[in-house]
Amino acid sequence: MIEIIIFSLLCSLFLCLHLISRSKARQKLFAKTALGISQLTSVLDLIQHLQRHRGVCASLTSDTRMEQQQLSHQTDRLWVALQSDDYCGNPSRIRLQLQNWQTIKQKPENSFMAHCELIEKLLHELTEIADHCALTADNSPFDQEALWQNLIRRPHHAESLARLRGLGAKAARDGRCQASVRVQLQYLLQQMKSDPIANGKQLETEQLVSEQILQPAQISIDPGFYFAQLTRLIDEQIQMTRLHLQQL
Repeated sequence: MIEIIIFSLLCSLFLCLHLISRSKARQKLFAKTALGISQLTSVLDLIQHLQRHRGVCASLTSDTRMEQQQLSHQTDRLWVALQSDDYCGNPSRIRLQLQNWQTIKQKPENSFMAHCELIEKLLHELTEIADHCALTADNSPFDQEALWQNLIRRPHHAESLARLRGLGAKAARDGRCQASVRVQLQYLLQQMKSDPIANGKQLETEQLVSEQILQPAQISIDPGFYFAQLTRLIDEQIQMTRLHLQQL
């Protein structure tokens, strides 16, 4: 009889310990996921500011110099959240990209490709953080297709739009589309045709770029208006990604 009681107590003890262990594991995973979502949002904010900074720098004038400097200061502050000890991406790579940003900031003229390379590296950090925080694990409770579409494909699509914005705004400010800019714009538009993320917005983007930038011998569209039109499309994509993260 005593042996049965002891056995029952031991079973109850093991069960309690198992439940406590599972609860702690769930809490740890929840905290890790929450941290990852926070850092993913920070990276998205940083990318969006860098894209806007690139667009302003692509057609930098005395009139836009103040805006460029304001964006530069805002971007500086966004790096702080990614320099913590608990950063979930690649710490050495993010430090290197911060150094690259400092170089761009010191000499913003002719920095379009340097911006592009920096943003590409940061887009890769989205995958690093998602993997590290178990968002993309096989046993993850999240819809993996929706996660990849909103966290990976959509930010890349927004980057294509941002490049169209920067290059097109430069052409509009110059009053003509130089051959080197034309090739890049045409390549980006061709890529978008096979991008499922674009959906119905792809036609709107193509018409704007083709009719206002590529076709006219003398471009008449206001650079600020063109920039704002593409910004609206970019913000729509980034907002959908943010909304998806908030719903996780």
